[in-house]
Amino acid sequence: MESLGREGEHLRYRWAILFASFFAFVAYAFAFQEAPPLFEAIREEFDVTNVEVGLVMSMVLLPGIFLSLPAGFFVKKYGVRRVGFASLVCVVLGCFVTATANSFIMLLAGRLVLGVGGAFIVTNTPAVIAQWFASKELGKAMGIYGINMPLATIIGLSSASVFVLAYDWRFPFYISLAVGITAAAVFVVVVREGPFAGHESKANARQAIGNFEIWKVGLVWLFFNASALSFTTWATDLFQNYKGMPKVYASFLATLLMWGAIFCVPIFGWMSDRTGRRRPFVVAGSLLMTLAFVALAYTSNMALVVSILALGVTAAMVPPVASALPAEILGPALASVGFGITGICLNLGAASAQPLFGFLLDVTESYTFCFLGMAALSAIGALAAYTLKTN
Repeated sequence: MESLGREGEHLRYRWAILFASFFAFVAYAFAFQEAPPLFEAIREEFDVTNVEVGLVMSMVLLPGIFLSLPAGFFVKKYGVRRVGFASLVCVVLGCFVTATANSFIMLLAGRLVLGVGGAFIVTNTPAVIAQWFASKELGKAMGIYGINMPLATIIGLSSASVFVLAYDWRFPFYISLAVGITAAAVFVVVVREGPFAGHESKANARQAIGNFEIWKVGLVWLFFNASALSFTTWATDLFQNYKGMPKVYASFLATLLMWGAIFCVPIFGWMSDRTGRRRPFVVAGSLLMTLAFVALAYTSNMALVVSILALGVTAAMVPPVASALPAEILGPALASVGFGITGICLNLGAASAQPLFGFLLDVTESYTFCFLGMAALSAIGALAAYTLKTN
């Protein structure tokens, strides 16, 4: 009876773990995604170009290219609780430096510190979940967890658009500072090592790094985030400057992708558990995203709205599967190494894509070319997904 009671307590407590991990990622992603509606104000204050303002997003992602894999080993050595708390401290510090910056260089420095925290959060938080949820439920858990970026993006883009009009561009970063402090407190109180943390792995750390399947999952994640995050970064600017939309409405349209994802990510995660199939979801999701981006390039009015919603629904197929596969391929004990690899790919793809589209916009001044470029990235992601050997 006592063992049954402990098991029941574990089953209940894992949802608290999921919430704390989810909230930690939201705190980081909120600070990251609130920047795009502030681009115009930042350009005016610091007199910078589209390429330079794209660095406001890329600087957050840059540390992840170099730190994601070491972060996986840090998690394995020092534990998810310590690493997670330290990561959230970096998020708080990054928001403070950004909000008080008196030069563009200082603003970028603040975003870089935020990115250091983000590199560890992206690796640490899914590893926490893999320690508490069995493989047969991992798709469902990662589906719920996968709402983090859509929710943070919706709140970040919408609130920043309003706050920049009512106050100034610095005010949203003070809000994210408060959110980060709250998330750090919740994380350090709630999170602890899970029952699957000590389970045997299918490989050692060296074999994990050399696992070709993990790197293919990383490639899928690279091209998915390069396209999806480029949309959330540049859509507000594109709709405002090339479609003549008011800022708040343009930001609202940019969040529609995430509204579709919020409702559908958990469903696709659950479906992948029920069917026991992972690959069809990432292949179909990437292909349908390609078609949605092409539609975005050539539509307007209600057809534009429908295209964005379609993009959100199809994009929702990829995150729960890409987040479940590292733990399934390597096992819970080495999941952090797998998430480190996918974190490198996420940050490499998204960091390079932001200034790339800023450059494309400066050179071509073409709304259509930007969305066709995003479509091309999704198409390459579909090819990478097709080569996966998983079911």
